[in-house]
Amino acid sequence: MKKFALWAVAGLFLASCSQQTEKGDFVINAHIDNAPLGKIYLEELTLEEAKVVDTAVIKDASGKFTLKGMLPEQALYRIRFAENNRFILLGLDAGTMSIEGDYNNLEKVKIDNSEASSEIQQLLNDASSKNQALTQEMKALDSLYQIKTPDTILKPRVAAFEAKQKDLEQFIMKAATDTKSPAVAAFALSMVSTPTLLQDPKVITDIKSRFPENTLIASFTNKLNEISKKSTSPGEDAMSAEDANMTAVKIGQTAPDFTLPDLAGKATSLSSFKGKYVLVDFWASWCKPCRMENPNVVQAYNTYKDKNFTILGVSLDRTKEAWAKAITADGLTWSHVSDLKFWESSVVPLYGLNSIPSNMLLDPQGKIIAIGLRGPELQAKLQEVLK
Repeated sequence: MKKFALWAVAGLFLASCSQQTEKGDFVINAHIDNAPLGKIYLEELTLEEAKVVDTAVIKDASGKFTLKGMLPEQALYRIRFAENNRFILLGLDAGTMSIEGDYNNLEKVKIDNSEASSEIQQLLNDASSKNQALTQEMKALDSLYQIKTPDTILKPRVAAFEAKQKDLEQFIMKAATDTKSPAVAAFALSMVSTPTLLQDPKVITDIKSRFPENTLIASFTNKLNEISKKSTSPGEDAMSAEDANMTAVKIGQTAPDFTLPDLAGKATSLSSFKGKYVLVDFWASWCKPCRMENPNVVQAYNTYKDKNFTILGVSLDRTKEAWAKAITADGLTWSHVSDLKFWESSVVPLYGLNSIPSNMLLDPQGKIIAIGLRGPELQAKLQEVLK
């Protein structure tokens, strides 16, 4: 979730006709109870950045503010509260919309006169609910691992779990193909792993044909085409779709060392893990695809942690509180580090990180032996090297 940063920022929707929006002025009237006093930012989300287009200030306990601007086309935006960088996602159209709700429950705010925004909100809530169910199932599997359950019982449970993971991606893909909104379609696609998107190019082609003039859709599909060409080009420069997430390193190289603080503030270096196979997992608490992938990473860790294997989580979070809460909620019981600098983290240019989640597998000498292992691919690679 940086070059594919609209989903990184969020980290998270066949109609015969599409919902087209003429350019025009927009007004957002908001009333958010319990909102912290201070600055509010309205930011446009693109593949490259979150660009500020307007600001407001909450001056009193009323929680009221107004944001305005001119919209050239329907696009993805977010209202971000400076206090804790919490936000509300919007599929913004020209016209006047209203938002009412509670700061302590932003995912349930009531949005009027913005069908795309409501659709994004519903998708996020539905996907979150399904992902929570997966997390609970992963915890149940973890218990089975701990008591060394026979494979005859464990393997069918694992297979069923992986099938539900795929069902979740298909649910999100269907939201992308069913929507009449280009903003919703782009956001839904951003929640799906790159390999899955590349395996079903017809979906991307169809969405592009339905929204031929939308800048966000064009940027998204062009980026996917670039990755697809790199993944199929012959020769030494060919790379997998996920390899493109880290452009400064290649398989066979020694991973560049770095030192970052852990949750207790202790400086921790990548090189200190030499002697073990290490999965370096780049993620963040705000990254929905990362959180959706976490149950699979937990499963891999529990399966192979006693076979000279460990994980180093490297977060692109902004706040320690959100980072720590996600680690506990998702059951990520391995080592974690972060400089809490978001996309300004020192590891971003060091590895050429373009999006998260992304990872690399190192051998005991610190050499990169795989990049971008997701879903069943992670299990398969670990089974291969940790015999």
